[in-house]
Amino acid sequence: DFIEGYCENPEQVMEAASIPPRIEQNHGQPIKDTIIKDRYGEAGAIEQTTLEKRQVPRQFIDRVDEILTSGRWGLPIFAMLMLTMFYIVFKVGGYLEIVIIDIFQTYLITPVSLALSGVHPLVVSAIIFGLLGLEAGLAIVIPFIGTFYIFLSVMEDTGYLPRAAFLLDRYMHRLGLHGRAIIPLLLGYGCNVPAIIAARTLNTYRERVITITMVALTPCSARTVIIMGLVGVFVGFWAAMSIYFIELVIILLTGWMLGKGLPGEQMGFIMEMPPMRYPDMQVIVKKTWFRMKGFVYVAFPILVVGSSILGVVDELGLLAVFENVLKPVFVGFLGLPAFAATAFIFGILRKEMALEILAVLAGTAVFIDVMTPLQIYVFALVATIYVPCAATIAVIGKELGWRNMVLISGFTIVLSIAAGGAANFLGLALL
Repeated sequence: DFIEGYCENPEQVMEAASIPPRIEQNHGQPIKDTIIKDRYGEAGAIEQTTLEKRQVPRQFIDRVDEILTSGRWGLPIFAMLMLTMFYIVFKVGGYLEIVIIDIFQTYLITPVSLALSGVHPLVVSAIIFGLLGLEAGLAIVIPFIGTFYIFLSVMEDTGYLPRAAFLLDRYMHRLGLHGRAIIPLLLGYGCNVPAIIAARTLNTYRERVITITMVALTPCSARTVIIMGLVGVFVGFWAAMSIYFIELVIILLTGWMLGKGLPGEQMGFIMEMPPMRYPDMQVIVKKTWFRMKGFVYVAFPILVVGSSILGVVDELGLLAVFENVLKPVFVGFLGLPAFAATAFIFGILRKEMALEILAVLAGTAVFIDVMTPLQIYVFALVATIYVPCAATIAVIGKELGWRNMVLISGFTIVLSIAAGGAANFLGLALL
């Protein structure tokens, strides 16, 4: 249509229309990418004729940058960095969790329980449940989230995230996305909300829909708390890593299906990488605290007050009514304890609260005492896939519209129940 507006000769129109496919065939890439590369090439040629360059000695960090982005070593190093990060989070978080639980049980929970003997049961339940909520927050969330955010801040501050996008560019193209879509996906391992907002940088609505849907399934730091604090501690490190692997397969399959099913074409883009630099510890500490303070100031009060209210509701027998309604799904199909249903509801507010409330309802953070390894695994798998937290839901609605938000949320719920049921029946068959 654009060509016809400038030319009335049909033969010339047909000849002009045949040029882009020939260029794409000759260059083996979309014509937009060829045009962009030619523009950068011309810019480079102009630079060569106008600027005088002095030879600068290569620094150690330049050699590191070269290795991190090389075709031979880049991807293996990326995989090892991710595995090392999760292993250290598992080790450090698991150790701190055990220490904090022991301190709480010895010096707070047990003495308070003895001191409240003879007090009205409603008061006892409110206080003990509130203390269990505080214990769950300090013992389960802080160690794992804090350690994870330190690693994420280091990757951001050194400039490694854009390099990861460069390494994974060709694979993202197979999903109908550009390599820079990997940045929201990697940020999603920290928190889905800023990751979804970061998807605004993508050129088309189609790319944003695919990326945001994949981000909604990405195990954020709160989900990492559930995976590492539950499966990693009580089942094993490799069992926890298998959940990440299942999540990765689900994310890639979802992206591939959306890439094939949604109309539109991917846009060409060349991403400029900032220089590698040494991490600034002061900046890393500030970034880590900035990300964690929302939990300390917002989630902690909600957790303690909500746990106290849960204690009263449980003492009145109202929780049993709610749990009986959902029993066919959670007990019959997923093989979980009935009280897990309540934990999942709280997980919609904030993902890590699913695990914290589970500890409150179980009466202990030593989950292996009240759940089998299979139940622990299924709970973590379902919790990491089902509907994102309230903040993520709100941001998806704002970015993609409320209809897409409902579709994405419904998709994750169905997917989580299907995956959890499959894991339960497969586990029972193998045990």
